[in-house]
Amino acid sequence: MTRTSSEHIDTCDIARLLASPVATAFVRIVMSCRGVTEARARQIYLDYINRVGPAGAPSAPD
Repeated sequence: MTRTSSEHIDTCDIARLLASPVATAFVRIVMSCRGVTEARARQIYLDYINRVGPAGAPSAPD
């Protein structure tokens, strides 16, 4: 069975996601462009993967 984006991601899945070359590039670009920490850039990437909007932003209608 496939997992939906609304379900919780396991810790090993997060590590696997962040280990990819695409994730590494995304994190480095976000750190450079936005001037945020690596931890914040990783959270932005995970939010993007989970399709979570920024804090306080209205969610998209389904």
